[in-house]
Amino acid sequence: MIGRPAAAAIGLFLLSFVAPALAQDPISDIRTRIAEKGRATVLVRMDVAEPTAEPGLNREGAAVQSTNTMTPRDRLERVREGIASQRAGLESSMAAHGITMQRTYENLPFFVTTVDEAGLEVLLRDPSVTAVTLNRARRPNRDIVRKVIVSDQELTALQAATIGATAEQVAAERAIRNQASFASSPSGAATPSLDTSVGYINAEQVWAQGVIGTGQAIAILDDGIDANHDMFAGKIVAEACFSDTFDAVDESLCANGNDSQIGIGSASLCPAGTTVCEHGSHVAGIAAGNDQTGSTTRRGVAYGATLIPIQVFTRVNDPDACDGEDSCELSYDSATVAALNHVITLTDTISIAAANMSLGSELTDSACDNNVHKTAIDTLRGLGVLTAIASGNAEAVGSVENPGCISTALTVSSSIITVPDSTVNHAPMVDVLAPGVFIVSAVPNNSYASFSGTSMATPHAAGAIALLKSANPTATADEIETALESTGVPTTLAAWTWSTPLIDVEAALASMGGSGALSGRVIAGAFASNRTKAQSNIRFYNPNASAGTATVDVVDDLTGETAGTYSRSIPAGASIQVSMENIEDGASPQIVPAGGDTQSYTLHVNATFSGYIQHILWNPAGGSLTNLSGCGNGLANTVRDIGNVHTSIITGYPSYVMVYNSGATEAMPTFVVTDARDGSSLGNFTFNSAVAPNTSSTVLVSDLVEFFGGTPESDQFHLNLELQSGFTGFAQHIVDNEIGGVLTNMTAKCDL
Repeated sequence: MIGRPAAAAIGLFLLSFVAPALAQDPISDIRTRIAEKGRATVLVRMDVAEPTAEPGLNREGAAVQSTNTMTPRDRLERVREGIASQRAGLESSMAAHGITMQRTYENLPFFVTTVDEAGLEVLLRDPSVTAVTLNRARRPNRDIVRKVIVSDQELTALQAATIGATAEQVAAERAIRNQASFASSPSGAATPSLDTSVGYINAEQVWAQGVIGTGQAIAILDDGIDANHDMFAGKIVAEACFSDTFDAVDESLCANGNDSQIGIGSASLCPAGTTVCEHGSHVAGIAAGNDQTGSTTRRGVAYGATLIPIQVFTRVNDPDACDGEDSCELSYDSATVAALNHVITLTDTISIAAANMSLGSELTDSACDNNVHKTAIDTLRGLGVLTAIASGNAEAVGSVENPGCISTALTVSSSIITVPDSTVNHAPMVDVLAPGVFIVSAVPNNSYASFSGTSMATPHAAGAIALLKSANPTATADEIETALESTGVPTTLAAWTWSTPLIDVEAALASMGGSGALSGRVIAGAFASNRTKAQSNIRFYNPNASAGTATVDVVDDLTGETAGTYSRSIPAGASIQVSMENIEDGASPQIVPAGGDTQSYTLHVNATFSGYIQHILWNPAGGSLTNLSGCGNGLANTVRDIGNVHTSIITGYPSYVMVYNSGATEAMPTFVVTDARDGSSLGNFTFNSAVAPNTSSTVLVSDLVEFFGGTPESDQFHLNLELQSGFTGFAQHIVDNEIGGVLTNMTAKCDL
């Protein structure tokens, strides 16, 4: 919270033993818990000295004289050494009193233990202990409305309730929202996109500059993620789970059943019949989702960024802790601190722009900088990572939920288009507003839903941070927060004595000197050749009368660096498919993908011709094709050119050409057909019957064999089709993946 006056700390979590008595005594809370249950789980802060740099050289060989010249990374190394040393001594002395360290943190001077009254006194007397705090449990910052979208018409109606947003419309929108209910999505329901809400913060204008979050990751500290959702294909670069079970009523939500798990799959346990992964999937989709599998594009704010989902919740089977419910999901402070500690560790190898925390508990009207999370948030901030935290949904004016009260976090509240949402928490300590009403994003089982609340606003901010960081990789957290706050649109309500800036990503980017990004059409999330589950293929279509050249700058998503440049001549009228293996081998310098199964690229494509490009994913295990064509600034507008239509020679994958007649009279659609290999003409094809107005008709491509004089040649896998101007309407290319049992719309493409 840059530039805001520091409010008096009220010490809700940590008690410094050299500080004066506070109005609310954390030690009293611990004693109360011990009186109720016979024991209490606490976080203990060790006395680890602030590192000082002695004269000498740092890891880069530069002279170091004091902490002022120590880099954040050097400081972290010194802190780690101090923590390890202090913990070793304390572990031995604590064991003599029967106190064990149940969770420790490599980067933070804390440990977790469970004590009775006698054990608490031991901690309070130990000079190596500077603070003790109760290990509180928090609920997800739940959306105030959850509604699964069942039709495009329903989405339009919901969005129409917010457009224009006068005071009367805001009141009407609130009434509509309060009547909304959660419902199961029927099979085959329409699944709208995020494009509306990202437009409210001008993200699309940033995408058009080639800035989509490439090279940056966003950590999502939530209740898990459905990793199999189309929104997250190829996007998850790391996972972790910290699901603490300090009581018999606690049940771990880690995939391995333990309190901790690190690695792919650890945050993806989504038990059927529960809401686990619902909230986290929705949040992750808003921040960085990218679903290009169908005719509708569904993209989050930084859709070129990668994701690090971290499960921080525990299933608690206790009505007393769950407000009368038999069970609920709660997150212990020890788990969220562990997650932030893990994010700090990951910064050693992954460029992380933001951590998202859409959770909270009790309200506070002033900064809570004694909060146990602040040390981690400050450490991340020094490493260039901003932590975005939701303000909460209690309709409070002047207060936010804890830990959103930490002054060095980016505290986020919700808006309805450009108007603050009066049904959530707002206060002077809120840093920015972002859209949070009727936001459509991912939920488990490859479904989508409309949720509302500050939980939805916060990942808009996290995605905005990733966009700015991708364009300015060396920018500090302070610089990015200043850009968002100083360029945002000042917004207020009648009940406020302050204003809060509504994010404008385009203005923030301009204030930082523009994108500095590579030029060209952006293809995000292309799989490296060593990915075992799927294979990326790039299709270049040159519909012109002369040949041209396509050039691809390949950016490594793990490092954000350009790995190499690939060029390919495309004959006139041809559409050439190139595998990522071909691109890697033919690039200069040659590209060798990193080990593991998470390597992906972002491609910046330029061409000397006006044409089209597609990203096609082949899943050999499932036997299916998927069109993943994401374009940076929208799909191509043409509805008459279809490239790379599969011929009948590809067994098990019949192609269909579908046409729709939008004219006033029936008409016979005619196509010019060319060989995709070299653009040579094969002739014209006309449907054998007219298509009535407002209807569609389909033809099997296998019926086009007459164009070849009988049978396609062995390598003649693809045709190009151009719908002639005598027909008013559009054409589509549909592939029947008979092996995988799905139909795929292969029409979507990007302009070159």
